[in-house]
Amino acid sequence: MSAYDTTYEYCDADALPAETTTVSSLLPDQFYKLCPGQQRHSNNGTDVPLGQPRCGDGSNYSFLLSRPAPQHQQKQKIAIELTGGGACWDGPTCTLQRSMLSFPPWLSSAFVGTNCSDFVDFQFGSPLCAKTIGDVDFSTYTTVVIPYCTQDVHMGDEPNATYYDDDDNGDGDNGNDNNGSADAIHHVGAHNMYRTLQWVFENFPNPSQIFVTGCSAGGTPQPVIYDLINTHYGEQAVNIDVIMDSPVYLTPSYFLQNYFPNWNAGTILKKIGFDFDTYRNE
Repeated sequence: MSAYDTTYEYCDADALPAETTTVSSLLPDQFYKLCPGQQRHSNNGTDVPLGQPRCGDGSNYSFLLSRPAPQHQQKQKIAIELTGGGACWDGPTCTLQRSMLSFPPWLSSAFVGTNCSDFVDFQFGSPLCAKTIGDVDFSTYTTVVIPYCTQDVHMGDEPNATYYDDDDNGDGDNGNDNNGSADAIHHVGAHNMYRTLQWVFENFPNPSQIFVTGCSAGGTPQPVIYDLINTHYGEQAVNIDVIMDSPVYLTPSYFLQNYFPNWNAGTILKKIGFDFDTYRNE
């Protein structure tokens, strides 16, 4: 495998550099913000595939993490949640979803540096900060939150999608011609998800239990993230459970033919052995 360099020019000041931060260095019961760096090949400076995590408007991406109490850390239980929030695939939809193309500011203000005991009445609608759900005690899990800020259901590999705000000339082309003002969108959700998983794989070599969940746009990529996790840990005795809420799969063929390719999800799909281009052309 070729060597690569990692830089952190696209990281917020309140984020820790992910690749130089080990899970053992983090205090329990406290939320941290970790920023995966930009990866480039050392020999020629070219980008490493799926190695440029960002948000859709070009702002910085990070994931959140909270560890359990020390007596629960040896079992290496992990809960991974992918957040949701719609999607966009052309000028009009990305104009409508513009506010969802940056890192959710409330995640930083509400969680970073705090702990779950500060959220007695907080209703997040997820395992985050839950003591128990059913007979599962999530206080024994390390919680990883993958924020959503790319509007591509966490699966994109298109760093420079150029759309136009509106159908300015009324020709019914949904803003995909060269009229109006151009918006360059970073549909790189696959970079964010994949680089977060790489950190998890590096820091949890022998997990006993992995729980993955997400709603809507966070639920849609669950089969992909399950396959990536299952393939990585292979023959290890890891119990992987998935609960997805409201995933979006019933999409018309017109969308799959004309708009889904705008995200270039084929890169992450090929990592799990699914060739979308072949399927699309059948």
